[in-house]
Amino acid sequence: MHPLNYDHIGIPTKTRKEGMIYFPEYKVWTNDYEKTPYRIEWLFCEKGSPLHPLIQNSPHIAFLVDDIHKAVKGKKILMEPIQYQNYWMAFIEEDGVPVEFIQPP
Repeated sequence: MHPLNYDHIGIPTKTRKEGMIYFPEYKVWTNDYEKTPYRIEWLFCEKGSPLHPLIQNSPHIAFLVDDIHKAVKGKKILMEPIQYQNYWMAFIEEDGVPVEFIQPP
């Protein structure tokens, strides 16, 4: 098993919160969880968001990993690894719960 380091928890919300950042390719708004005391990421998905329904409707936990491709290998993938700025991120499903992996630069 690869080492996991907690990064944040993501919680879907039905309303947009002030200061959220928009990601048009996913039709999702999120806050900067690094600026919150408990690293809570709020997600507001617009109608027609291509994100998997589990990501849109269920809380997720996110972990930092050294190798995102190893982290998702053999797992049920909800969102294939993508690169955003210098970070890699992906979502898997574990026992019906979305789990996010983030590989920092």
